[in-house]
Amino acid sequence: MSSARDDAVRRLGEYLVDSQALRLEQVGMLLDEQRGNAAVGVHSRLGEIAVRRGWAEADQVTTALKSQAEEEIDKSDAGQTLVALGWITRSQLEEARRRCARSSETMGEAIIELGFSTPERLRLADILATIRSATAVRRISGSSFSPYNVMELIVGEETNAAIRADTLCTCSQCWCNVYALALNAMPARYVSDHGRILDYYRRFREEYGALAAERVSAALSQVRSNPKASCLSRFSAEILAGRESEARVHEVIVRVSGHHVHLDQETLARLFGPGAVLNKLKELHQPGQFAANETVTLVGPKGSIERVRILGPLRAQTQVEISGTDQFSLGVQAPVRESGQLEGTPGILLRGPAGEYKITAGVIRALRHIHMPPEDADRIGLRNGAHVSVRLVGDRATIAEGVVVRVSPDAALEMHIDTDEGNAAGVAAESTGQVLIPMRAV
Repeated sequence: MSSARDDAVRRLGEYLVDSQALRLEQVGMLLDEQRGNAAVGVHSRLGEIAVRRGWAEADQVTTALKSQAEEEIDKSDAGQTLVALGWITRSQLEEARRRCARSSETMGEAIIELGFSTPERLRLADILATIRSATAVRRISGSSFSPYNVMELIVGEETNAAIRADTLCTCSQCWCNVYALALNAMPARYVSDHGRILDYYRRFREEYGALAAERVSAALSQVRSNPKASCLSRFSAEILAGRESEARVHEVIVRVSGHHVHLDQETLARLFGPGAVLNKLKELHQPGQFAANETVTLVGPKGSIERVRILGPLRAQTQVEISGTDQFSLGVQAPVRESGQLEGTPGILLRGPAGEYKITAGVIRALRHIHMPPEDADRIGLRNGAHVSVRLVGDRATIAEGVVVRVSPDAALEMHIDTDEGNAAGVAAESTGQVLIPMRAV
């Protein structure tokens, strides 16, 4: 009974038997009583029945609950959840772990890069894992043998009200910072009788409500003046107050770039015939660049994408730029790279009106970047190759980190993101962004 299944957390009774708090036959009798109670509509916990019968001590049950929760939390990462849902296999999870050990990738990134899951499934698994972890923690605090600090309810309520009425960032990190600072400044008021938590809440709310509001207000001011590094709007309080010039915030046009292809002369000839040229459909915002009338079909191991636009002029090497969603449609695992950095990238079959041609490398997911002329780089204080963060202004405003700056005399000031990034931030095909410059040398 003490051996755990690969994908399941053991039951409380197993922990109590392992710790010698109960015998196996006692657990069977407790389960019988629990089922009998449930049959008549009475909910009862196995540990509480054991204590009431005098078979186990309250601290033994609490210790077992904590051990059970710790195991459940250990099994509540996104990878384990994907396995539990049957979306990836255990061997695939182990392969992803080995990849993480050899690189700086997170588990989720490794699973995606290996093609074991889609971003949508990974996001769902992350949510389910978080819920599972939170449920495990609540199981401990919900035990009749663990006291509960009612002040957490009061301070949480005041934190919600204060942040809604303030201009402070509403990200979870800022909320937690305000909540923790205010809670630390309040006296703890623990309740052991969980059946009377609401009564105690009302009593302490009346007694400490005003003090809690005062402590939350002070905490909010502290977080606003010194946001943590993990806050999504961490660069300056002025950003949140709309004083962009004081915060060194610089606006930039943001354009969503769909999948497209850059061709070299040889590939153009193979796909469109000898002597073929690109015919201009429209000028692009970057000087000298244009969208061509010509399109190609991308053919991958799992599927194809038709009418993919070619951008001109011709380049020294063919390059195919796709999104994360595209790679799952095609069955091609494309790394995130700067344009032109094609070593070690996968190839793909290109199909044109005059024939097909399979390139051996060149498929990437483009690293988000800003084209910048030297005068703008000097004005903002950036150099070629610098990495900045940009706040994407959409209905789901997002901070894009690690945006590379490309300084060139031929460039126009413009940021490019792919369709997945644009959808995530809720931005239109053309929007605005705020380049956030930390108060330190770039």
